[in-house]
Amino acid sequence: MAIGSKKIQRKNIRATYAAGAAAVTITALALTAAPAVQAAPALAPAALTLGSYQPSASTTGVPAGTALKAYNTSGADLVITTDGTVLNGLDIYGDIKVRAKNVVIKNSRLHGGKAIPKSNTGVVDATSAAVVNLVVQDSTIVPDRPSYYRDGIVGHDYTARRNHIQGSNDGLGIFNRPGGPVTANVTAEGNYIHGLTYWSYDPAHSDGTHNDGIQVQGGQNIRIVGNNIVANSKPGTGSAPNPRGTHAGTGIMLQQNVAQLANVVVDKNWVDDGQTSINIDNGKYSKITVTVSNNKLGRNQFDFGNGSKYPIRVISRAASTVGGLTTSNHWADTQALLVEGKTGGIRYNY
Repeated sequence: MAIGSKKIQRKNIRATYAAGAAAVTITALALTAAPAVQAAPALAPAALTLGSYQPSASTTGVPAGTALKAYNTSGADLVITTDGTVLNGLDIYGDIKVRAKNVVIKNSRLHGGKAIPKSNTGVVDATSAAVVNLVVQDSTIVPDRPSYYRDGIVGHDYTARRNHIQGSNDGLGIFNRPGGPVTANVTAEGNYIHGLTYWSYDPAHSDGTHNDGIQVQGGQNIRIVGNNIVANSKPGTGSAPNPRGTHAGTGIMLQQNVAQLANVVVDKNWVDDGQTSINIDNGKYSKITVTVSNNKLGRNQFDFGNGSKYPIRVISRAASTVGGLTTSNHWADTQALLVEGKTGGIRYNY
């Protein structure tokens, strides 16, 4: 079998397509399209050192020259239930529900579902207890039908690497499984997240969606390194304008809604825009301990009045232990160290 002159490697997998109330289990093909022959760039993104370059459209998403094969064009949910499934070089429609171990999605364009979800999910949903060691890399994740219920990637036990994520509600959602282990086991590195979709109507918020580039809500073993996160947004079709203009919610949200955080490292990222670029909130727990170090902060946050902006915002001084906060985070433009104060870049609510 071939796509034009491109050879296809085949691997049988078991997949489930869910359409409406019906769910049919079928035998599908995991297609791997051979990449187009092209001259290698001076330095491929995979060879670059995290934190030494600012991820952009040219270093994330589907690699240039990759031949994509249309897959699951009905747009129904694609539920992966076989361990070791590999989706490579595909133009994939439908929200991908991962229910297996060691699944790899790479070099692919992910469109998401054609219908509005009935509850919170992602273009890639990794919330199942069956998910272990999911890898999503070198892929472009832009939903064809944005929704306040459709994030980019959401769940636990995954690695998101060098993806270009745009147009979703949140870019990445990270939390351990409620009622399950305390570990989240998520790595996000080298991604470019920007241009989220704002909705004036949101069942979870009376003031519209709180779009976050990366939202961490609980769990242990979370590593966020070398990403470029621009927390801006635009209204979705039918939405009223965002009263905060193009500013989304938060670039990186560290908030203990689901569980207490531990072994959480936010390092060497570029973060800008939003109402707050990096937010640290102990939430429903009395203490929060995280590392926020060596990040480069922009200055384009929402102005709450008279130059009042929040590049890094810590909700409670007494409740928060933040490694590297005052010793290693810098302004992206001048490289000057962030300091506490209204214009210094680091602020505490109380």
